[in-house]
Amino acid sequence: MQKRIARTVVLGGALALGVAACSSSEGGKSSAAKHAPDAGEGTGGSVGAVMNGAGGAKSPGSGGAPLEGDAMTSAGGDGPEGGSAPPGNVPPRMGQVDAVFPKADVLPKLTNVVVGAREDSVTVDFDPVDGATDYRIFVLPEADTVSVDSGLVVVKDATYRCAGTRQGWDAINDKNMNDTTLSRAQGDYTFKTVIGDNPTLGNVYVTPGDGRTAVYAAAGYPSPPEYGWHETRLKVYTTDANERKALLDQGFRDDGVVFYVPAAGAGTSNVYGSSVTAGMQHKQYYFGEADKAAHDKDTVAPKLAFPVLTAAGADTVPLMAVTYNAANPHTELAAGKERFQRAAYQGNSPMWHLEWSGITEPVTLVVEALSSGCPFQGLLSATHLDASPPVEYAAHQAFLTVDDLRAASKTGEVFVNGQYDVTTNPKAIARSFVKVAPEPHAAGDWDWYQGFTVGTDLGAMTELATDPNKCWLCGRWKSGLFDIASYNIDHPNNIATLAFGTALGQMWLDFDDWAQDVTGKVRFTALDKAKIDTDPNRYLHATMSVDIVSTDRRYPQLIISDQDAPVQEGFSNPDNNSLIVQSIGGPSSRIEAQAIHGLFGTGAMPAPWDVNNQAPAHVFIDFDAYDNDGSHRPPTEAALEHSGVDRLTRFDVYVSTSRMYLLLDGTPAGCTRYPANFALKGAVTVTVGAVLYHEGADDEMVWHQAKPYGYWHRHEATETKRHFDDLAFKSGVAAPAWDEKRFPCVDY
Repeated sequence: MQKRIARTVVLGGALALGVAACSSSEGGKSSAAKHAPDAGEGTGGSVGAVMNGAGGAKSPGSGGAPLEGDAMTSAGGDGPEGGSAPPGNVPPRMGQVDAVFPKADVLPKLTNVVVGAREDSVTVDFDPVDGATDYRIFVLPEADTVSVDSGLVVVKDATYRCAGTRQGWDAINDKNMNDTTLSRAQGDYTFKTVIGDNPTLGNVYVTPGDGRTAVYAAAGYPSPPEYGWHETRLKVYTTDANERKALLDQGFRDDGVVFYVPAAGAGTSNVYGSSVTAGMQHKQYYFGEADKAAHDKDTVAPKLAFPVLTAAGADTVPLMAVTYNAANPHTELAAGKERFQRAAYQGNSPMWHLEWSGITEPVTLVVEALSSGCPFQGLLSATHLDASPPVEYAAHQAFLTVDDLRAASKTGEVFVNGQYDVTTNPKAIARSFVKVAPEPHAAGDWDWYQGFTVGTDLGAMTELATDPNKCWLCGRWKSGLFDIASYNIDHPNNIATLAFGTALGQMWLDFDDWAQDVTGKVRFTALDKAKIDTDPNRYLHATMSVDIVSTDRRYPQLIISDQDAPVQEGFSNPDNNSLIVQSIGGPSSRIEAQAIHGLFGTGAMPAPWDVNNQAPAHVFIDFDAYDNDGSHRPPTEAALEHSGVDRLTRFDVYVSTSRMYLLLDGTPAGCTRYPANFALKGAVTVTVGAVLYHEGADDEMVWHQAKPYGYWHRHEATETKRHFDDLAFKSGVAAPAWDEKRFPCVDY
């Protein structure tokens, strides 16, 4: 497909572009904010933080509540819209607190609010709220900035960050199977789920309490395709800690506590479990008394799993069942209507995760569930770039800054990650408060670190020459932090469709590639070099946090290479050794590494790595590929569970001369031993960047299909954007703590 008309002007290294110095809108403050909350603000809140977490704590929103005693979550309490008081009634440094929203009605609280700390940003996970379309987080405002009309709250000049929607396939079930608008992962071969006429088994709790017993979930027997869904993998639900441990020892994924049940007695009924084993296939079922006889001949006959309440109570939710007829069929249990909705229908459903960045001091944040979605106000960028002329195949929308959006809003309100085509403000239906503070690393933790603190920028830019005979439509710049290179960038009116800089305590990158069959990409290489020790027991630890919603044609990368910047040119060296870690494909991305030595390819002549000449990869996470040995199916979540348009995923890469470990959001993803010809050692460059490769091609789902990438299709089909944070490395460290039994190191 011809996406744009090719232009005859060769710009070489003379591309004009926008580079943001720094945003005047601070991520941790606003004119509405309480800049320095009183130390006694609020009256309670149990500890609800993961200190120095790696990118999002596990909560029921991501598949399981934290285990008891993990001190991560706050269930809500008796104070006004807050949490229960800790010992001594001392507010925690991080976590859910009591507070009062000025002028607004008191609303129900969110439950299981989990705060994860990450330098100058936080992640917030929570239970979904019935009827919520979206969620948002913002600084608790001063009273004089708040106005209320019929329950609709307006906060003058507020900056909101919204949850938005997951970008994923629809689930096909017995209720919607004839809907031709659904996005089906495998067309007519997509496996189906079954809801049935009465999916409710009883009622359970989502918070602990007296007389309540935790029910754990363990997920096993991964078998493709999973479509990226947490729910696809077979589950065993148990109240027995010993059974749970045995399952984890067998390699099951730990989904933690998923709900709580009452003691058996008056007002309860029983849920039973049974299983069937037929060759390599495993089936696991859960059902009530009425269906018990139908399972009497199962391989493992029905036995009592746990009791449930027969009637709903003030703090209960329905326990609902969906049958997943995947490779290993099973009953998926969902605590609450919204979890059931996701399990049964999937698709572009609301995210149960929020992030706030650019925290410069202790501050109280408001977390709200919304009855409608946050409005899309324009494509956000670190610096402004006008829309291109309406030329066929070449048009791009304006790149707008936070200040641009604020100036265009009658109330000054800015919705970061607003995804909905609405013009009205959303109305809150539930509200909680969390107190947060910066959690900076110790001086010796990293040799090099960039967190893009509010008020800082990338430094003065010096434009460097490029050779148009080697690098088509390229640009290269050097700042005080990075050597920056861009490739095949669109250039209507000879102005590059490229913007990067700092905003809201992160580094934002927006760009568009040029024409068709081009290899558009942008790279940021740290000016400081790292080192890989010759001692195979010492490692280079490199990390980045980045949003990972991806396709085969648009994705983020981390590159460690023995070549100097720009590393793309270094790939042409037949003796280069370079390690690429990337999230690619989708909607459930493949998390992989490519250990590159020299040139390669399937053509007559070997060629350097490029977007259209990928190297053989070691796949760490991919639950949709039909590999025979199963070694690429560790007991982890699929990448979709770490993925969101405004959700950053943390990559931690440990590299020695012989092997590489990878952690995703602080949890193991895998370990591999390098191929024999790969020899990465000594001084190395560390680079982050992003790819956009002919997004108008016929196989590009974003461009041509309304779903599964619903938001991208509507608002970012032509352009791409990435948000980066917490880029760092340290040389000469020990290997990470590792469970070799659950995550063995395997050959590349």
